[in-house]
Amino acid sequence: MNKAIIKTLTLISSYFAFLFFGSELIGEFGFFGNIFEGNTFLKFLIYAVVITHITITSMSLSFHRYHTHKGVILNPILDLFMQLNLWLVGGMSKLDWVSVHIYHHAHSDKEKDPHSPVQKGLLHVLFLGVWDYAKARTSAPVLKIRKTLKANKLELFMANRALLGPILLTVINLFVFGPLYGSIISLINFSVSPIFAVGGVNGFAHWWGYRNHNCSDNSRNLGFVLPLNFLICGELDHNNHHAHPKSCSFRHRWFEFDWGYFYIKLLKGFSMAKVKNAYTTQSLKQEMSKHITELLQKDFRFKKRAEEIATELNTSYTELIAMIDDYIQGKKVKVTADMKELISEAKRTFYANYRLGLRYV
Repeated sequence: MNKAIIKTLTLISSYFAFLFFGSELIGEFGFFGNIFEGNTFLKFLIYAVVITHITITSMSLSFHRYHTHKGVILNPILDLFMQLNLWLVGGMSKLDWVSVHIYHHAHSDKEKDPHSPVQKGLLHVLFLGVWDYAKARTSAPVLKIRKTLKANKLELFMANRALLGPILLTVINLFVFGPLYGSIISLINFSVSPIFAVGGVNGFAHWWGYRNHNCSDNSRNLGFVLPLNFLICGELDHNNHHAHPKSCSFRHRWFEFDWGYFYIKLLKGFSMAKVKNAYTTQSLKQEMSKHITELLQKDFRFKKRAEEIATELNTSYTELIAMIDDYIQGKKVKVTADMKELISEAKRTFYANYRLGLRYV
């Protein structure tokens, strides 16, 4: 029989044996389980929200933005606590997570992507994505990446004993909250990563939403789903991330909000984080300005209209383009109604060309 199956059956049987024989020892409510008496569902809901946000925030800041893409450097003590949380709640390790994620970016939405809804279907990623992740982390190309990653002794310990973390936390939960409530809390813990990280980000954010950037994959932005984006720490503005993976900020438009970058700025204020790379709303304005001014110069229709406006304002075409460039970047520049209309029409044309994949040569 497969060793993994034997190990799983052993864990399950040990769990039920503990519930049967240990319930007499720990009692119905353990040490503090009675706090869930009265409004039980609401209390479990609050716990689910809190543990999900803390765990996914740890994953986003530590595993994702720090160790994988190196857009930020975290205080080592803070990073240690984040990694311990991820290990205890979901059996996750830096070495496994980072190596799989690097592989995902290298093959995003292509045949080799371990969790692409484009390749496998949304329902498959939502419900079977955790098994795909488990399979990917032991595959030869991912193990090759894993060997290149640096790790201290504690990180190696957690990586080589993935199941020990959730087992320890489950035992603690059973003693603290009793067999019933402790089991429910443990089940909530186990569900955090499969539902919100694998399903929410790798599933929905590669399936549906809008795009700010023309990437080679199908990454999308879903940050406008505010409650879910809060739970998973701003990770739903996923197209922004795939366009600029080294950036520790996923907010590229004025109406987007990245909880992860908000926390990074708070931590920076306490000297617990150092920003190395951040693509921001200002970066997007600069990029948009570059696209629009290029269009005004290469599209004959827009160039002619810009020259006409320049003549009406008794200025040169070059100076007009410079004014438009400053205006789009958000600088305090006075522009006329004709100039605003020209910019708006140019933006509409740019987005139409973008959707159709058209380029000026």
